[in-house]
This record gives sequence, structure tokens and C-alpha cells, in this order.
Amino acid sequence: MSQLHTTKSGAVIGDRVVVRYLLGDSTPADWRGNPDAAQSDVTGVLLDDTDPLRLERDGEVVSIPAATVTSVRLLSATPVRNKGIRALEGVAARSWPGVETAWIAGWFVRAGHGFSRRANSAIPLDMSAHPDATTLARIARWYAERDLPPLLALPERLVKAATVGGVQDIEVQMLTCDAAPLTARLAGSRSDAVRLSDEPDAEWLAAYTGHRAGDDTDVEDATDAVRQVVTAGDGPPVFAAIRDESSAVIAIGRGVVTESPDGRRWLGLSALWTDPERRRTGLSSQILAELVAWGAEHGADHAYLQVETTNRLAGAWYRRLGFGLHHSYRYVMLDTPAPGDH
Repeated sequence: MSQLHTTKSGAVIGDRVVVRYLLGDSTPADWRGNPDAAQSDVTGVLLDDTDPLRLERDGEVVSIPAATVTSVRLLSATPVRNKGIRALEGVAARSWPGVETAWIAGWFVRAGHGFSRRANSAIPLDMSAHPDATTLARIARWYAERDLPPLLALPERLVKAATVGGVQDIEVQMLTCDAAPLTARLAGSRSDAVRLSDEPDAEWLAAYTGHRAGDDTDVEDATDAVRQVVTAGDGPPVFAAIRDESSAVIAIGRGVVTESPDGRRWLGLSALWTDPERRRTGLSSQILAELVAWGAEHGADHAYLQVETTNRLAGAWYRRLGFGLHHSYRYVMLDTPAPGDH
């Protein structure tokens, strides 16, 4: 089925993809006009991932029967250079850096009491960064000294996960959108119910901590760790919340504006959460609308957020708002021993 192909690729409706398929009477003709070709491909925007698969290519809708599809490859919404990936990842790292950071041979390493993968992983931000054995061992030692596992965040095209070894973990998509059209799309969702604050209060932290904490978690310690992580970095950040009639927090979000080396000002959106019993009621749109408006007031001309590839519902919603794929990255847990380990 075609959905299997799109799920494996991480593509959702609205993404730019390359679909490869077996040629036949029911498929589009080979664009090369090669009479001996057994397969061909089409590049376009995914409109429907059921059967048939439908794409928009140069204003034309192309249909491809699911049984003929051999692969679907996800592409960035627009062509992206490695330099652009490093720049945006640098912005994101500075806006969510954990509570302790260092540089190891071009890798930006960060620790945040174990709260969130982002705040406790090493990422190759400098062009000099390579996954050689000596460097990986130094990174492993840095994390071992903090009683943390050696986790890497590997952006596509910068370092391939397969070349590093270790255990591959979740893949995350970095989505971006120009601020002006995003502000316009969300204008109707602005609400006085959303309260913005320079600091996360106890209820905000409890809401964000609660859905992550396990049964054996010390809530007080976990909440303090979360406070340190979410208030760190370039900014300062802003914290959004909606409360119900009993003043309980039912939706939250975080925003921070960070400037990239090329002068672009990026609004980073994170910690977006809604009480499961209140989802699909517009609360997420209200939180997002106020954060985006706040970002515009602080000079943001672009916005970004991260979503796990497996979270297809959220990914599709962000695409409908106008976000597109910039690049993806994958977490990898090193099995490299730290220097001195035997």
C-alpha cells in the first residue's frame, strides 16, 4: 500500500516527494521517453497518500496506483544547502541548550539533567566536526562524567547515522515557515484566553513535567530540572498557557526569538502541549497564534519547530498551517567506550 511507503519515508500530505513506480498502462509515462525503462519517477507535492497516490507537479495532478509504487522519498520543501542546515541547527541549539554546554572538535555538546533528548545530546555544528573514534570517545567521556548516556543528534547530510554505529533512535523533522503568512493564517485563532509570561509558573512546569514523568520520578526534582532547561538559552523565552474554569493549565507552549549568522530572526516554537481530553478544540491553534504574534512583535521573520517523524497527525497539521520540511535529524546512542573505560 502507498501509505506504507509514505510512512516509511516520513512524508505526509503537503510534502514535496519523489515517487518511484513501475511503468505500466495505468501509470504516467516515463518522462525520459525511454521505451526500455521498467521504472520511472515523479517529483511533486503529495496530495493524497492512499490509492491512488496523487501528486501535484507543475500545476498538474498526477495519479499513481499504489500497487506500482516502489518507493517514496521525502524532500525538503525547498532546496536546502548544508550551510543552511548548520545555521538553523545552531539557532535551535542556542534556544534549547540544556544547562551546560561545551565544544568538542566541532561538536556542540549539551547536558540538561537528562530532561529531553535535545538538551542532552551532541550535534555536529561546525564544518570541522567528524565522527572519528577519538572524537566520539571524548563525547562519550563528557556524558559519562555527568552520568548521562552519550546521545548524538545527527542532521541529514552532515553526518549519516549509519556511519557512526550505536543504536539509532527516533527521527525528528525540522519544519520551517515564513512568519508573515503564518501570522495571517493564525490571525483568526488569537484569543484573550492565552496568557504570556516571561517565566514558567509552577502550573506550567507541572503540566509540561507531568506528561513526561514516570512513576518513580521525584516530581519536585523533575520540575526544577525542567525549569532550568526551558529557561536556558538565547532569548529570553516566553511561555504561553490557557487555563480552564478551575484555573488548571490545559494547554501550553514556549517561544524564543534567536538570530542566525545571516541576520535572520527565527521564532523557535517548542513545549507545545494540550491536555489530551481537550485536544481538537482549537486550544493548540490559540497557543500557536499568540506565540507567533509575539514573535512577530520581536522581529521574527521565520519560524521553526521540531516534530517526531512518527507523529504524523501533528506533522500533517503543521503542514496545513504552512510549515514545510527543512531537514531531518536522527538521534543515535553511542556504544563507543569513553577513554579509560575497559
